[in-house]
Amino acid sequence: MSTNLLVPDARGPARPGALPRRSGRLRVGAAVLPFLLVGLVRSGLFREGDTFWAVPTGAQVVAARSVSLPDAFSWTIPGQLWHPNSWLYDVLLHLADASAGRAGLAVAAFLGVLVTGWGVAVAGSTLRAGAGATLVVGLLGSLVLAPWLSARPQVVSYGLLLVTLTLTVRLVDRRGRRLVVGALGLFGLSALWVNLHLAALSGVIAATAGLVVLLVVRRQEWRRLLPPSVLAVGATALGCACSPLGGSVLTSALATRDASTEFVAEWAPLWRATALCQLTWGVAALGLALTLLAWRRAPQSTALAVWSGGVAVLLVLGVGAARFSAMALVLALPAAAVWAAGTDWSAHPRLGTVRFLARGVAAALAAIYLALAVVHLPDAGEPSGAIASRATVEAVPAGCRVLNEYDDGGWITYLRGDDGVLVAQDGRNDAYGADVLVRVQGLIDGAPGTFTYLAQHDVGCLLLAPDRPVVAQARAAGWTQLAADHDRVLLVAPGS
Repeated sequence: MSTNLLVPDARGPARPGALPRRSGRLRVGAAVLPFLLVGLVRSGLFREGDTFWAVPTGAQVVAARSVSLPDAFSWTIPGQLWHPNSWLYDVLLHLADASAGRAGLAVAAFLGVLVTGWGVAVAGSTLRAGAGATLVVGLLGSLVLAPWLSARPQVVSYGLLLVTLTLTVRLVDRRGRRLVVGALGLFGLSALWVNLHLAALSGVIAATAGLVVLLVVRRQEWRRLLPPSVLAVGATALGCACSPLGGSVLTSALATRDASTEFVAEWAPLWRATALCQLTWGVAALGLALTLLAWRRAPQSTALAVWSGGVAVLLVLGVGAARFSAMALVLALPAAAVWAAGTDWSAHPRLGTVRFLARGVAAALAAIYLALAVVHLPDAGEPSGAIASRATVEAVPAGCRVLNEYDDGGWITYLRGDDGVLVAQDGRNDAYGADVLVRVQGLIDGAPGTFTYLAQHDVGCLLLAPDRPVVAQARAAGWTQLAADHDRVLLVAPGS
């Protein structure tokens, strides 16, 4: 017996066509609501510096009308050519900031998270996930996903991944003109996605894996399934080539990975990742298990076969780079909702208890998100967490070269870049390369020759966590403290 977790079956007479429309609206609303709540929270809770260096990067792209840009933010790679991996997203952030400042960035963050919710709604419609199950699963999943849903291009990638796999599933059963139109739609979506974020390549991987699974389990139908499958993968891959980077999108993505593995938690292999990354992988693995159980109940489902392959390959990739775990988890949500909606929760008292607890936790999370959104509303568009405060950054002397924490680089550039302040590092790992980032970390750790190196490069400011070794060394060498907050201290060199 199929039982919806929250929404009871419709009762009473309904005119022809009314129930499907109402059911569709419920499904969309249930899919979007968890992400709407998280989006409200995240619009007032910025924890990543990447958001802020993306704004001046977008301004550079608009001014230069090119994605090949000379570095203007740092003293470690001055003038070095680089290209943003999310140039169109950066431009959109720049336009949001230029039009409304902090409020514009907050709205951009909110809308980005809603894109993920929209993707879940589109996928849920194809998978026929129940509205109540989708709502509860989405809220429970958001407990792990919320830290990943920030004002970065990743949130757009989560939503577009879901839509890409949905269009792939629909394309498999199309023929003739509808097949061509569907392939063109996939091509256009992929072309848009790759310019928003190079993670579009993951769409090709997930679609390919899903279609391979479908072809394997339906070997007797391979003559019918192979042509649309090849067309779907080809359209998605060809769309990824429609970038100013051209055929180098893959090498650019690999360069980002190589420069990030040692320094960024989400790029680290699972065994070296943070607890959040490992938890995300574990919950995504649970999502894969539920997807497989849902598929077992409906073995003829094309969508669940493709979904199983897509979630599985992203989970495997998540072992080598933890960030793919979040993509696997987002992709698994609508399939997990299919499993939940098809479970008879009244079959056993313990199942009834699980349903009760799931409803309760989901309702509590919704209330918490609303409360957090209200509390953080005055901070919309401002960074939070372990990052330098606005007052501390504004105390940096104009034109000063700063040795800074990795997470602060974008925020410093956003606030003080126009004043000639240059940073040592920010989130553009592919621009810096591993060697530069290792050298900067050595300076922060107070390696021998640090102050000679800083003097040679005219670095007159340290903006770092107060427990960094170089901070104690600088104090002993006569550097003066200009400002400090809970997480950072600003020191300037003698004579600066």
